Amino acid sequence: MNKNLTIWTGNKAVTDTVAGLNAALGKVGDKAQQQEAPIVGEEEKKVLVRHDYEDEIMRIAGQLCSLADKIGDTNLGAQTELTLAQLDKLSVDILEATGKRISGVATANLAALVDYNITQADITALDALTDQFHGVKTAPRKAIATRAGQTKTLPPAVKSVTSLLRNHLDKQMLMFKKSNPEFYAGYASARVIMDRGSRKSSSPAPAPAPAK
Repeated sequence: MNKNLTIWTGNKAVTDTVAGLNAALGKVGDKAQQQEAPIVGEEEKKVLVRHDYEDEIMRIAGQLCSLADKIGDTNLGAQTELTLAQLDKLSVDILEATGKRISGVATANLAALVDYNITQADITALDALTDQFHGVKTAPRKAIATRAGQTKTLPPAVKSVTSLLRNHLDKQMLMFKKSNPEFYAGYASARVIMDRGSRKSSSPAPAPAPAK
């Protein structure tokens, strides 16, 4: 179409349809790109943050547990006796709650933890990891939901392109069938190829731009 601008730009109806078609194709392209956005990166980030979070929980909880044994505080020991295997099995929500609990217990025993080289900076770092983990714990699920939303909106977008082609441009091109038979034949051939391709595809695919 762009190579034959001088033929059809004088026809306002065709010009308006082509402008609408280009806009519709742009929307289809954007939605298709978002639909194909990788989710693996989100999952990997969650795993890495969880690994660091569990390590920091264990580091501080270990010192608290050692303190509990030293002073004979069985309640403190029960609150802080943890293993990595246990943390690995926790749901994201319970793991986050565990991190907050250890932070609270450490704050309450901060004076005694000085001998174990645990300071306020360590607790602050744990709290920062809690916030970071909270931000990524549902990231893969959100990414999947976002992509699913794009999947639902893709068919209507493709339908809009198809409607513009079949109900408008195909009919408007008939004006050039006799006056510019070569131009019309090229357009018609391109449309046949497009229709065949869409019928063979098992899933909706963005319609290509009209033949240039």
